[in-house]
Amino acid sequence: MSTGLVIGLIYRNETTKAQFGQIVTSLKAGFVALPFTLNGSLVGKIHESGCHAVIVEGNDDGDQDSSHIEALIGELPDIPVYAAFRDPGVDIIRRLMRVGARDVIPVPPAEDDLKRELSRLKAGLGQDSDARKGKIISIINSKSGSGATTIAVNMACDIAAMDEDLKVALIDLDIQFGSVSLYLDVKWQANVMDALGQASRLDKTMLSAMMSHHDSGLYALPAPTKITRLDRVSSADVKKFLAVIRETFDVVVLDLPKAINEWNEEILRASDDIYVVIQRSLAILRDARLLMSYFHGAGIEDSKITIVDNRYRSKHSAVTDKQIHDTLKIDSMVRIANDYDSVMGSQDHGMPLSKHAKHSRISKDIQQISEKIVEELTGEKREQAGLLGRLIGRH
Repeated sequence: MSTGLVIGLIYRNETTKAQFGQIVTSLKAGFVALPFTLNGSLVGKIHESGCHAVIVEGNDDGDQDSSHIEALIGELPDIPVYAAFRDPGVDIIRRLMRVGARDVIPVPPAEDDLKRELSRLKAGLGQDSDARKGKIISIINSKSGSGATTIAVNMACDIAAMDEDLKVALIDLDIQFGSVSLYLDVKWQANVMDALGQASRLDKTMLSAMMSHHDSGLYALPAPTKITRLDRVSSADVKKFLAVIRETFDVVVLDLPKAINEWNEEILRASDDIYVVIQRSLAILRDARLLMSYFHGAGIEDSKITIVDNRYRSKHSAVTDKQIHDTLKIDSMVRIANDYDSVMGSQDHGMPLSKHAKHSRISKDIQQISEKIVEELTGEKREQAGLLGRLIGRH
């Protein structure tokens, strides 16, 4: 039995066997090819061969194949199972991801993509003890519509663009009304409920396969497209999910729902930083005070919390700085300029503010917050005219 990476292939076609075999063996990994059968012998042979992952070739019947793959996943709970299809439709891909497939690989395989995935598997052998401990940053509105999603999306994009060595994720956990998907022009692979629904078997490989990549360098997971009951999520699922995203990413930006329940509290407790988004109105300030009171009762430390004074205007405000500080009793506060047109334009074009409105005050304000986070993570002071200058297109 090989002491290195061993990949199993359950194939239907000899050509597929040859194509995958050539790529796998080029990485000096073990390759075990087994012809597809329904007689129940495959699981035993996979275990005997010491496979670290299994690729299952499908045919044109997506429904039947997903049933076979789901059964195989159930019998191989500790081994990543990949599906391989010649021309899978979106529905088949979603179905396979939901039953637990780590990814869907095209046939014939894209050599560079397959090598990259196998290299990740190989690098991960025996390295669980050296897992990342990513920083979790949660963004939550004091009142719905205060701007948390705009800030979360642009903060995450900025951090990813500022340091390409940081692996950054953006997760939309507002499972009822989340709108992260509207801000980024990407092809979505899955949504956050797909990941939470597989929490018991979720690992870095499965999570990575579900994430969609944005050209800023960001990885993102949107909310579902249909309203989902909050009780569909459990604290246990969230706890496992948070553990996996910490291991997978250096920075995780969470766009949270304004909901008071056990699993949202689990997230807030686990967060390293919490940004509470307010606007300058007495009604919003009242809601922010109630939220802060809840945080205190839940044992969430003030040191984690930063107030974001969003859509700030230096004039015509009914609420003063003193009122905010006296009401919320929080010293840490940052301001983000009011620029509704830039935000709407950015959303309509599916672009972060740093690209759509790179010279706007709101873009610069969010970049300053992101810059501070990067400095804390890397321990490096970055020159404004250097990194940020490149980010906003100046040289």
